[in-house]
Amino acid sequence: MSSLLTLAKDLEQKSKAQQLHTGEMLKAAFSEHERSVRAELSASAKRISDAIRAHEESMSSAMEKNRRSVLRTAGRTWLTIVMTSALLIATSGGVLWWQGQQITDNYTAIRQQEDTLKKLTVRTWGVRYQESSDGRKFLILPPGMQSEAIPYDGTTWIRLKQE
Repeated sequence: MSSLLTLAKDLEQKSKAQQLHTGEMLKAAFSEHERSVRAELSASAKRISDAIRAHEESMSSAMEKNRRSVLRTAGRTWLTIVMTSALLIATSGGVLWWQGQQITDNYTAIRQQEDTLKKLTVRTWGVRYQESSDGRKFLILPPGMQSEAIPYDGTTWIRLKQE
């Protein structure tokens, strides 16, 4: 029995040694596998991080382009508004100046006509010419004047006298 006991003890020692050896082999294999998984996870994290960074950069670039485009459009819009306003003000100013010139010219013409009318009134002693609505023509004498018809060369002249 002692040989059986020795055999059992040897078997037990071999089993323990094999168990230790298997444990160390598994530990080494798991360690290697863990390193491999970590390396893959690290590489995957780096790829994801790079992709996120690239996406952020492209989004930042697109946002910057969009911001510049909006600013350019707003600038053009304001420039158009300012230019249109300036053109409208200049045109209005020109029209007002022209109308002022027309008013001044008309006022001058009216003054000249009034002066001419005064001169004519003095020369004609206040006689006025008037047409009726039916087309008849009249000479109207001022108050205190009398007329005298004088035949002359086949026509009739009218002489005015004060009363």
